[in-house]
Amino acid sequence: MNPSPRRFLVHQMKRLALLLVGISLGFQSSCQRHPLSDLPDPATPGALAGIETAREREIIAFCSGCHVMPRADSFPKSAWFAEVKRGFDFHHVSNRKSVKPPPVQAVVDYFRSRAPETLEVRSIRSVPGPDNIRFQRQEVLGARNESPAKHPSISFVSPCTLTANSSPVLLFSDMSNGTVSVSDLKGADSRLLIQMNNPAFASRCDLNGNGRQDLVIGELGSFAPEDHDRGKVVWIPDIDQTRFPQNGITILEGIGRGCDVQPADFDADGDIDLVVAEFGWHQTGRVLYLQNAGTTDAPAFGRPVVIDPRSGAIHVPVVDLNRDGRPDFVALISQEFEVIEAFLNQGDGTFSRQTIFAADDPAFGSSGIQMVDLDQDGDQDVLYTNGDMFDSFLIKPYYGIQWLENTGSYPFKFHSITPFPGVLRAVAGDIDGDGDLDIVGAAFLPESALSPDDAREQESLIWLEQTSPGQFVRHPLEKGNCIRAAVALADFDQDGDLDIASGAFRSHGAPSDSAVTIWWNQLVTR
Repeated sequence: MNPSPRRFLVHQMKRLALLLVGISLGFQSSCQRHPLSDLPDPATPGALAGIETAREREIIAFCSGCHVMPRADSFPKSAWFAEVKRGFDFHHVSNRKSVKPPPVQAVVDYFRSRAPETLEVRSIRSVPGPDNIRFQRQEVLGARNESPAKHPSISFVSPCTLTANSSPVLLFSDMSNGTVSVSDLKGADSRLLIQMNNPAFASRCDLNGNGRQDLVIGELGSFAPEDHDRGKVVWIPDIDQTRFPQNGITILEGIGRGCDVQPADFDADGDIDLVVAEFGWHQTGRVLYLQNAGTTDAPAFGRPVVIDPRSGAIHVPVVDLNRDGRPDFVALISQEFEVIEAFLNQGDGTFSRQTIFAADDPAFGSSGIQMVDLDQDGDQDVLYTNGDMFDSFLIKPYYGIQWLENTGSYPFKFHSITPFPGVLRAVAGDIDGDGDLDIVGAAFLPESALSPDDAREQESLIWLEQTSPGQFVRHPLEKGNCIRAAVALADFDQDGDLDIASGAFRSHGAPSDSAVTIWWNQLVTR
């Protein structure tokens, strides 16, 4: 998930992760169960000795006015003063006048009296992978730009084919160095596609209909989370050409921090439209729809349509969710909302909304989604991660990789697959070649959250082998290097099995030019 902004100087790493995930403050659902559902409800009147019922009602009204009532069990006693202080800071920024704030100390006492001394986190057991599968590592360097190189901060990696018959290459963006690069993985070097400020995400499409691959890129406009209007959507036509770099064409500007953009012909007029996740921060952030009003070979976009006014949108993958032949999209919205929404295409440029999942605690830590038919029953499920630790620097018992099963109605059915502190991204694919879908997950953890011994043993990259329908066995791929904010799967060497690419998101430590690590799959068919 991403930002739960605290203070400007409380760790540069915290700031940089805030793009990749969403603020830890959530939304309630009484229709589904997940790890917090079995915990006591801190909002039960009369539960708090020493605070009169009237004061209790006042606290509940204030703390649940914009989002679900926080659960006292989600933080230890020692953390509640800082959490309450931050809530009051948000209230001040919002200028909300409808509810009178209760005394700060009364709110702190309310939560502390119900909070545990410490958070009990389940131990995580990984076992070595099958003996017929091994991985060989290779480091890939980021492309050079004209300014002095900074630590790479890779927010996005994806397989990409430049032409119809070419082998897959690796596309990745570096938030700190401002580059979008491509590597054929035959050596350590990469080619620069475009120099920007803080690119977050890139999607492939043929926007001008000339039969060649283009990119549309979400530009944050700042590395640290801020409220501003420097975000953009930029188009690079024809990325298969050999002339690098390109400047790109700005499609949309003057928005908050843009972190995802996805193409589809939503209005069925033969050209490509766009949906944009504008993460923003406090006062900015929305889900936007850009309708292409130009011609097939000359795209033109007017004013964006606000599909959802809430800040904190992280991902907006496109999928025909209801199988009616029209492209829909799904939005993961973090910040104080912590919700996954389906936006079903009505065919006329409008969308109806259905809630796929809503967390019942505002510290759930949403960080990413992938639309995938995980159980291979013919419909699209959601592979969901919640592991953002950059709001509190605490490992929560419910952080992990989750499966939201599409059962034909809303909300989807929640399944917890494995705990995984700091998990920012998970993707599904058949790693072991047995016909079902496995999962690879990547974790990004602040150093201050772990002791030196724990940091060395903490897993940063894992793969989950699906051994029977819905059942997974966890295998480690990397320990002690929890800088993995992005991960992708593809058969990069075209040997019949899936390889793994994961970016490095660094802000300190020993200098390193390594931007992406490839784990070459050495699967031996039995």
